[in-house]
Amino acid sequence: MHPLNIEKLLYLKIQIFKAMKKNKITYIFGSGRNNKIKNNDSFAKEMFYGFFDFKKNYDTKIVETSFKQNFIKKFLTKLINKLTGIGIHFENVLSSEDEQRVLTSTELFFGNQQLLFSFLFYLPRFKKKDIKVNVFAMGMMNYKKNFISKILLEFIFNNISRVIFISEPEYDTALKLHTKYKEKIHNIPFGVDIDFWEKKEINNIKKNSLLFIGNDLNRDYGFLINLVKKLPEIDFKIISKRFTKNELSFQNVELISGDWHSDKLTDQKIRELYSNSTITLIPLKNSIQPSGQSVCLQSMACQTPVIMTKTIGFWNPKNLLDELDIILLEPNVDVWVDEITKLMNDEKLRSKLSQNALEKVKSKYTSKHFSKSLIDLIELK
Repeated sequence: MHPLNIEKLLYLKIQIFKAMKKNKITYIFGSGRNNKIKNNDSFAKEMFYGFFDFKKNYDTKIVETSFKQNFIKKFLTKLINKLTGIGIHFENVLSSEDEQRVLTSTELFFGNQQLLFSFLFYLPRFKKKDIKVNVFAMGMMNYKKNFISKILLEFIFNNISRVIFISEPEYDTALKLHTKYKEKIHNIPFGVDIDFWEKKEINNIKKNSLLFIGNDLNRDYGFLINLVKKLPEIDFKIISKRFTKNELSFQNVELISGDWHSDKLTDQKIRELYSNSTITLIPLKNSIQPSGQSVCLQSMACQTPVIMTKTIGFWNPKNLLDELDIILLEPNVDVWVDEITKLMNDEKLRSKLSQNALEKVKSKYTSKHFSKSLIDLIELK
């Protein structure tokens, strides 16, 4: 190797080493992620929100909260949630070792606002120690508009560095409601791990079926039950903890209990279900809070078309286009039945939707796009 090239390589290594020493990045999540890494199985990486890309060049670690029952914290949680609707859970705690890690970090990333709110009383301490606090916000603007909420949100915005919205409508709402803090409010479109989410067909699986995946409170579970009743001739595969067997005791339903945090259903199995289903259904309640985002993009990456409820919280209306990349419908069961029947019987239309959606995901909604935007935003030195 030429001496100048060796010197250049050595210089770059020294700069990376200095950056690693200077920047200490900590992600704060609920349970599940460290276990996935420990088991070393193949899994999708989008729900780690850029962790693996930061880890390449910086001292980066995930710490996970546990739930510790406490009467006073439980009372405060219920009271503040009732008054504000913000979704605080003061019972989330860290081990003493993880707390020390957090308090010696330069950048903190809270996986959602509920986790951030759990450490509400730490925020002034973080600010005093010049620890940059970032939060990935999903539903942060879905609160009761009163003076208590206003005071609480003012306190939060004043003591953190960045709120990163993954939904355009929620980002726009935050800018309108909190103009004073517009420099702290950012939008980075969520992206999925397309190296993992790709079509994996299994020959012996029946493909003429509809898929539903979801556990969050903004899914419309009652609507889904009505759809099942209206389409007795079509098989449904439903992955959720929100139903009992009695609620879905129909011949055409396979109910699979599971969620992202547990090991009951692996990402590989979910990928198989996407790949071998005809359509993925995402019925939603009308809310500014984004819902169904990861399921929608994962399904699209696996080339399975998506039908979703048209809501005010649809996370990227400027780029994901109705009837071109996705089917967006009003919450009318008969309309859904007609559209499902039409799409089930039109392979050419399904193929067109699938290909358009796949190209859109690859061009705009990958986890690599998300990581690059996040790293550029943080601007670590």
